[in-house]
Formats: sequence, structure tokens, C-alpha cells
Amino acid sequence: MAERAQIPFAGSTVIGLDAEHFAAIQRTVRTLFALAHSPAHQASLAASACEVTRHEPGNFGVFMGYDFHVTPAGPRLIEVNTNAGGALLNGLHTASLCDPEKLACLCCDLLSVNDLEQEIVATFRAEYEAATGRSGAELVRVAIVDDAPAQQFLAPEFELFRALFASASIEARIADTRELAHTPGGGLALGAFRPQLVYLRDTDFTLASERARALRAAYLAREVVVTPSPREHFLLADKRRLACFSSRERLAALGASEDDARFLAEVIPETRLLAELDAEASWRERASWVFKPAAAFGSRAVYRGDKISRKKFAEIACEPGYVAQRHAPPGLAHVETSDGPREMKFDVRAYAYRDRVLLLGARVYEGQVTNLRSPGGGFSAICVVRPPGSC
Repeated sequence: MAERAQIPFAGSTVIGLDAEHFAAIQRTVRTLFALAHSPAHQASLAASACEVTRHEPGNFGVFMGYDFHVTPAGPRLIEVNTNAGGALLNGLHTASLCDPEKLACLCCDLLSVNDLEQEIVATFRAEYEAATGRSGAELVRVAIVDDAPAQQFLAPEFELFRALFASASIEARIADTRELAHTPGGGLALGAFRPQLVYLRDTDFTLASERARALRAAYLAREVVVTPSPREHFLLADKRRLACFSSRERLAALGASEDDARFLAEVIPETRLLAELDAEASWRERASWVFKPAAAFGSRAVYRGDKISRKKFAEIACEPGYVAQRHAPPGLAHVETSDGPREMKFDVRAYAYRDRVLLLGARVYEGQVTNLRSPGGGFSAICVVRPPGSC
């Protein structure tokens, strides 16, 4: 059992989530995964794909992150992320802080940390098998890579992953993406270490940077498995996809059923390409929008319309790839803090593999979502509440 002091950014609040809301989250993940990998959706994006995003590696992406704000009308999906951080700090180890005996009559589907760890490792093995096309292919060497990993906000999680892999007899190394070398004989090397699979935490989603040059070459040559794959981000997590997934008409054109199109258009706030909107009208109505770049992560370069200046709005309106999304306010939780009880914001992240939710975690915060250091804030456990009388 993990101790709170060993879990960076661990909050003390357990967020209760209605079973109906969890069912909506599960349906959202299942439906979007199916649509993203449908022939119609892939064909609609073919013209905009580059060499890397056009490449079909055979695998998908570990730890897809589906971020929801829980509103009075139900959960609202505000974005999808590949290489979503915090799964071990948030969904797994915060759950370990909960007392199963106390929560067993309150929470649905409680799994032990050991069971969850086994499921997590199984997703990496499934990725390796899918990319190699060999059932039962043995995965024994993994590289966990990021841009300057020691300086990352979630650097402690990399060590947790290394320990998790070690417990499953998989050797893992943590490295800067630029440390990888493409060997003359083919393959990827980290010194004398030859990873079979790269767990990509770098936010260079298309491997376009100079630091990713060796990884890009090995990936395109099918000499190493990369997860999450760049194509998964392209199909599902690029923020521009929300303009399609929130539109009933565009969903219908992709072959979605009327019921699924209605459901997604309700769960996903209306999202539009900023360049396609009238600039003056968007400025006048800015308080109802949130503006996000296509490859946003960690709330970077994201602007709430009621906070943005005219100058900054003019700047982003000229940048390609920005989207405007209808503002869906985050949920509010009553939190006990060192300064006394207070109301704080929270969001829910569903960590998924393919079409299945593996873990749930909450982030309790003030101000920006990345601010997890406020008293009472941080990664917090989620309890999916049992219906009354079911215990």
C-alpha cells in the first residue's frame, strides 16, 4: 500500500461519480475509438496526413486520456490526449490511498492495486504484439522517453513506471528523446540498450523535431514500436477532431448511428475551427468560448474567452489550427484544506486503452488545471457510487 508522502501531488479528496455519469464516460470512449478507426474517418483525413501520421504501425496508444468536466447536465468531454500523464500518480496510487473496506459498500468495481498494475503492463504487451503481428511476442526492453525528462512536472511518475516494468520482468530505461540513436545496421539504441518499445511521453506528437530524428527513422522503418503511436494522436487527439466529433451532421457523414451522433453532440461541447468563424462575431461572443491550439496539452496556450485580451485574440486568430470550444465549466467539490473547507474545481480523466476505460482519476485545483499545488488540491481518487440499495 502506497503512503501519501510517497505520492507527489496527491490530494486528500475522494470524488464521488454517479454510476450514470461513468456509463456515459465509458460510452464516449467506446464510440470515439470506433469512429476514429473507421475507414470513413481515416479517408476524410488522408489528404492532411504527413509521412509520420500516414504511417500505420498496427498498434494504438497506451494511456489515452479522455478529460471530462462534470456539469449539472452530465459529463462533458473537453479534450482527448495521447500519452496522458498522471495515470500512476492519479488513477492508480491515489486509489491505493482509499480504504477498500470503508468504500466497498459505496464504490462500484473496486480493483486491487495489484490487479490494476497487471492490467497496465498487459496494455504495453498488447501494443508490442499488435505492432509486431506476433501473438505472444515477448516484451523485455522498454525506453520511457521525453524531452528533458528530469525537468518534467511528472518526472516522479517515470520512476514509478520503471519500477512497475521491473516487477513484470521488463527492463526499462528513462531517457531524453535526443539520446536515442538510429544504428547503422537498423534499430534503435540507447547506448548499449536496445529498446523494443518506446513509451513516448514527449509531446512532439508527429516526431517532427530534431531531437526525435532517430526515433522517427526507426519508427518509419518498423524497427521499434512507439506507443502512443503518432497516428493515434492524428486520428483521435488532435483538437481539430472535436469539430467533427461534436457535429451531428459530420458524425452522420462518417456513418455514425443517429443515436450515437446525438449522444456525442451532447457530450462534446460544440467545437469549431477558429479560422472558419467570423472574427468579430467570435470576439463579441468570446465569453462562451474556450480557445485551444490543435496540439494543446497541459492547458498550454489555452485561453478562456472571458479572460483573453483583444491583442491575444487577434494573434491566435491568425494562427492555423486553433479551435473554439463552447465553455463547459468544471465540477466543484467541497475540499478540506489546511486553510479550512473551501470549494475547488475538479475534472475527471478517464485513462483508456483502445475502447476500454482502465483507470479514473480526478484533478482538484484552483485557477489553471495544471495548478495541483494549491492547499487541498492535487490528484485525487474517484469513487463510482453504487446505486442506492445495491449493497
